[in-house]
Amino acid sequence: RITGVCELPLAIASCPLGAVKPAKATVDGEEIKSVSVTVERCMFCGNCYTMCPAMPMADPEGDGIAILVGGKVSNTRSEPKFSKLVIPFLPNNTPRWPETVEAVKKILEAYAKDAKKYERVGEWAERISWERFFEKCDIPFTEKSIDDYRLAYNTWRTTTQFKFSSHIK
Repeated sequence: RITGVCELPLAIASCPLGAVKPAKATVDGEEIKSVSVTVERCMFCGNCYTMCPAMPMADPEGDGIAILVGGKVSNTRSEPKFSKLVIPFLPNNTPRWPETVEAVKKILEAYAKDAKKYERVGEWAERISWERFFEKCDIPFTEKSIDDYRLAYNTWRTTTQFKFSSHIK
């Protein structure tokens, strides 16, 4: 599965401990070039997976992709914001990730149809409300999408955008 998707020398060279080695695998009676991971040497840093998402360490049944929307770092127009979890799990079906592509397309198509010019996805979601965001994007709302970030109170009003209003009567 890795052959034809990734550059094998790059995946092998990315391992700082040399746990990724070239190997041969037999698929449908045909011998192909692949890699093997020596688990005893692997420190699970993810370098090889960064270079090649189809690495054998990816577990298609247990690993997944989460989609977060609305985060921003800059102070332009509004304060920085944390992103919100909108889809907690999608299967990790490499190399084309069809479920992930479909979910992102649904979000972007709804955004393109409804957003104002130069409006960010998160700004659009806040303007129409997150409840309507889930409806317009046809994403089921689950209990995992509830925003319960523990440090929210520590980060509340800690931006340069905060304006003191004690002088206003």
